[in-house]
Amino acid sequence: MEKALGAVMRSLLAILAFPALLCPLGTQGQEMPKPTPIAQAYLYLEPFHARVEVMLDVATVQGWLKLTSAPTAPMSPTARQMLSDSAAEAGAEWCRLKANGATAQGALSGVALVKGKPGATLPYDETESPAEQELMVGFMYEFSIPGAPETIELNWSQFAAPVERLPLTIFHGVTSSSKEVSSGSPFTTWTNDGKLPMPKALAALPALAQPTIYAVPVITILWGLFGVGFYVWMDVRNKKFPGGFLPFLAAWLFGMAITWGITVKITDPFAAPSVAVATPAAAEAVLQPLLRNVYRAFDYRREEDIYDLLARSVDGELLRTLYLQIVQALTLDNAEGARVRVTDLSVTIEQVTPKGEGFVAGGQWTALGTVGHWGHQHQRLNRYKANLIVSPVAGEWKLTGLEVMEERRL
Repeated sequence: MEKALGAVMRSLLAILAFPALLCPLGTQGQEMPKPTPIAQAYLYLEPFHARVEVMLDVATVQGWLKLTSAPTAPMSPTARQMLSDSAAEAGAEWCRLKANGATAQGALSGVALVKGKPGATLPYDETESPAEQELMVGFMYEFSIPGAPETIELNWSQFAAPVERLPLTIFHGVTSSSKEVSSGSPFTTWTNDGKLPMPKALAALPALAQPTIYAVPVITILWGLFGVGFYVWMDVRNKKFPGGFLPFLAAWLFGMAITWGITVKITDPFAAPSVAVATPAAAEAVLQPLLRNVYRAFDYRREEDIYDLLARSVDGELLRTLYLQIVQALTLDNAEGARVRVTDLSVTIEQVTPKGEGFVAGGQWTALGTVGHWGHQHQRLNRYKANLIVSPVAGEWKLTGLEVMEERRL
């Protein structure tokens, strides 16, 4: 009886195990399904600047570059660097841009390996070794364009299996639109029609009281007095002019004529003195537009344009120092070309100390800005606590000194 029961149990177990044995046989020789390839492009348009970001999955790029791929294996920092270098060399010519029909000056600004999916990237430590299938290759291109271009034409030339189409999202101002390029149509054109706003004009500063200055023709006056005095002296002495009176008169008038344009600037000694900035409210009225104009200079991209606009608000050695500090503060970490555009600024002054004809203001300011990168928007909020030195330079208020005591990213 026990032997019969054991035989029945073994038979049942064999029947239950049979489907499991069939599974490997049924899938033998079949390949595991491949992950869907990633292909997404973003075009960020700002006055004077365009940035193109193209995201592709690692397996696709490695296939194009004929590199070994192991989707589930960890990818070391060394392997990631080798892939980035190879992709940068191959992808330098893949993207081109035209503005108003003319080729825009620009180039590949960097290649990065990004974790996540388009529009939902994830931070990761460079010391980590994520699997290839978790990463994307991001190509970044930067171009110089006019401040208000009528048309922008993008050309993506790299199409090969498995990527035959490239969806494109275009960000302009506070809105966006969608287009696509493909192997059959590698060009797409965006029309402005007022969708891309120009940078705002510089804010007006409080007027700085100007002393009244007179341009006085001192030499002409002295020459005229000399001529009149000499004539009176000759007349009192009852003497004749050498060569006659007419040559003397002609020489005197000629001297008056040639010295008339030579003037000396003299400040009105009776003018009312300018009112000193001595209260926090008065200092804020100067510094609010002054700092706003400093940030507005960075709405432009060419270094010479930024310096020209900064020079309207900053003077002396502070000009270059402030340029470098703000560029660093507005640039996203490890994101070539992605620079924050400050949209709001708040200044609070707590104390004011007179300094010569200017003043030193102690307080803080907060700068709020946004930037698009890898398909989503970043917000950056920086707060600074500092002492700011403001002086009158050529009849205008300008920043001439800055001591930052605290900087915080909120």
